[in-house]
Amino acid sequence: MTRKLFAIIAGVAMVIGFLSWGAHAHWSRGHNRVDWIAKRLKLDDQQKVKLEAIHEAMRQARQEFRDERAGLLDEVTAQIKSDQLDQAKVLQLVEQRLTRMNQAAPQIIAKVAELHATLTPEQKAEVIERLDHMKGRMQDHH
Repeated sequence: MTRKLFAIIAGVAMVIGFLSWGAHAHWSRGHNRVDWIAKRLKLDDQQKVKLEAIHEAMRQARQEFRDERAGLLDEVTAQIKSDQLDQAKVLQLVEQRLTRMNQAAPQIIAKVAELHATLTPEQKAEVIERLDHMKGRMQDHH
């Protein structure tokens, strides 16, 4: 069970990281990013369909987060303007956001696990190489 969970979490990290890496590619939108990643990993048609499903699930989750962000920012603004910060209210806002993330995660993780199960060792090695590169760049910023 622990190995399977670790493999799924590693797969999620790989694909999310790879999608993020693709965001910094020359094409930074939608299916161009998916096409770029698919080409880089040499995905077959079935793998590309799985990658597109992950991309779509993440796009939908981001849109839902954007849709509620304005209301969240209004609430935060009201708290900042107040004479005293209502810590319970701020904590409630944070918990609300985390709940939304937790609701979206299982669907995305399931799709990542489907793709992960089809990746070859070479494809996994390429993803790991890109993640290590990203990790290095992120550490340079601190």
